[in-house]
Parts: sequence; structure tokens; C-alpha cells
Amino acid sequence: MKTSKLWDNLVRNQFAKIDGSFLSTFREPGNANNRLAAWDPYDKSMRYFKFLFFHQLQAKDRTFLSNYAKIGTTSLGNPVTLTAASGQAINLDHFFSIEEFTFLDAHLDFTEIDHVLEIGAGFGRTAQALIKLVKNLKSYTIVDLPEILALSCGYLEQVLDQDEFAKLHFVDALSLTKEQRDFPPCDLVINIDSFQEMPRQTIEYYFQRFINAARFFYSKNAIGKYKPESVGLHGVDENHLLDVFSLGLSTEVIDIFDPQELSRARARHVEEYRPRSDFTVIAQEPLGIFPYYHNVLYGRVGG
Repeated sequence: MKTSKLWDNLVRNQFAKIDGSFLSTFREPGNANNRLAAWDPYDKSMRYFKFLFFHQLQAKDRTFLSNYAKIGTTSLGNPVTLTAASGQAINLDHFFSIEEFTFLDAHLDFTEIDHVLEIGAGFGRTAQALIKLVKNLKSYTIVDLPEILALSCGYLEQVLDQDEFAKLHFVDALSLTKEQRDFPPCDLVINIDSFQEMPRQTIEYYFQRFINAARFFYSKNAIGKYKPESVGLHGVDENHLLDVFSLGLSTEVIDIFDPQELSRARARHVEEYRPRSDFTVIAQEPLGIFPYYHNVLYGRVGG
């Protein structure tokens, strides 16, 4: 029987010696079983990212896809996209933006939200979605590092029309403590996936300066830290790791693949990010695709 050159090579290099040592480790990620099984956790392609995203995308209804269509251009920057049942090209960044809008819209009366302030907006995906979908917004302030402000300003100027872009205000986070600047009263303060990367004193400053006086605070951040080896990362610099583990307010190391640990960590996280005792939790839910992130909307009693 003739065998393929592929398997001639594999037998010679990976299966030539089946002994106790081989049997004890052959199913570890990256070892010989990746030629026998349907998958291997270590993969340099995008196949698992795309399958995970594809699975989440199939669960979204027509309203979700309709709102996605309303936010306009989402292809700037050449993101990885998948095709929805509607034929739309969907990328993960703006997919998250519509999930965030859907969560907020279910628990807020957006007709009463005039002024939004976002701390750490990245390239501006959330600002784009809310400005496009909440027509009554009067202003949207972004507070960020100057280099990232250059990105969000440049991006949003291309994807918003002139009147929409005029609602934006860009504030250099590094100059905040040096200037006495008045800001419009914030109806809603947003922080998505960035408090977990800040020192505690910086977060406390933002709470004192903006969040405690706002009517609502929306947070979507990680509920804890995890060991790099739990996701297959090895050889991470310990000094870098210690720095990462100290950032944010939810700093306990947890198993992010243990439902019971996730449940306990969520309860802690909600209290750690509660602005003050006069804020109540209006709504909360884990992020579907990455359940160690948590959506929480707080509201100030009588605010």
C-alpha cells in the first residue's frame, strides 16, 4: 500500500517511538495528537477565533443586525469580518458596540440622556454607535491619552457626518489634573475594558471627578485576573505580570473557566466598581463571548 509523503514524514518524526514517555504527553497542546484529533489548541490561524465569533453571530436577531446597519461605515481599518445571515459584513469591534447599546437601551431611557462621557474610548467604536443610534444626544466627551485621542478623532471624523462629529469633545487625560475645566453634567459615564489597565489611584480620580456626580455609570471590565498559563501563555515576564495583576479594582486571580469562581468574582466585582453607596445596580450580565467580562449599569438614587 502506498502512503503519502505527508504521513511518511509524520511517522518518521512524531510517531517513530511509542513508549511510556510518548504516551504520557502526546495529547498535550502542540504534541503529536494534533495530527490525529480534529483540533489543537495551538493554532497560528484565525479558525478558532472565527468559529467562536460565528457562533455568537448566529444567535443575534433582526433588531441587532438592523442596529448594526444603522451605525454606518464599520470597515475603516480593515478589520476581520464575517458574513451574517442578512449578508452584512460584521466585525467583532462593532459587534460589541451593538451588544453594549442593546444592554443599555434595555435598561435606560435614552430620551433622557443628553450628555455622555467615555473614559478610554479606544478608536471610538462606542461613540460611533451611540451617536448614530441615539439621535437626541447633545454631547459626547472622550477622555483618553493624547496619542489615542489622535486615533479616535481621526477615525470618528471619517465615519460620522459633520453634525454628528460636532457633538464630540476630546479631552487629554494627562492634562485633567492641571486644569480647572468645566464639563457638562454627565447623564451617563462609560468605561469599557480600560479601568482594568489603570492604577487604582487613577480610577479613584475618575470616580471623584466624573462618575460620582453622574446619573448613570456603565462598566464593562474583567472581573478578575488569570494566570497566563491557563490560556497557554508561557514564559511571561514576572515583573510585567506583577504590574498587570496590580491594575484595576478587581485584582483577585481566578480560574476564568470555572463557573463557580466566575459567579463569586462577579459578585465581588459589582461591589468593587459601585461608585458610592447611593448608586444602585440597575442591571448586570456577563459578556456572552468572554464571560469573565461583566456588563454593569449603576444608577444614582434620586439622580
